[in-house]
Amino acid sequence: MMTEWTADEIAVFADRFGLAWLTPELLEQLRAAATRAAAAGAAVPRMPSEFCEPAHIFTGPR
Repeated sequence: MMTEWTADEIAVFADRFGLAWLTPELLEQLRAAATRAAAAGAAVPRMPSEFCEPAHIFTGPR
């Protein structure tokens, strides 16, 4: 799972989305923010299977 962005990966990402005008300082800030966002997303607990989730096993009160 990728959680650490490199400077080259961020440069390609920025170019792809029309951000070629970003200075090296702004690219570094974007890299740091992307790394933090990826780490936060990786920390979200996931169900072991798409079929094992509350929507499939929930029953209301009787």
